[in-house]
Amino acid sequence: MNELSSFVSDKKFYADKHFPYGISRSGEFNRQQAGLLEDHGQAYQALHSGDRSPVNDEEREFVAVCKGDKPAQTAHEIVWIRFCQKTQKKTFIPLSSGKPELELDIGIDDFSSFNDEL
Repeated sequence: MNELSSFVSDKKFYADKHFPYGISRSGEFNRQQAGLLEDHGQAYQALHSGDRSPVNDEEREFVAVCKGDKPAQTAHEIVWIRFCQKTQKKTFIPLSSGKPELELDIGIDDFSSFNDEL
């Protein structure tokens, strides 16, 4: 039985939203990784989102990596996980509850005597 090729895509992948000057110029990926993303990124994205069903074992393993069921091992898996990490929105959680512990009611006039002492 002739098994289908993995990660076939008829369009290049650019990710202009995250890398407006191109994936290869971003400095985030080496040449091989940038080439894999540009050549196969459309397939990676479709597999990751579920818009495309895996056609062979290599793609099924890729989907398992995307779901977090197994660690990335192949070049395809590693570069896609790296891409996802680089493009993921960063969420900052404040160390405090957001409400200051001590509220001061100081106006600009309260500093005038301080400036005179300098």
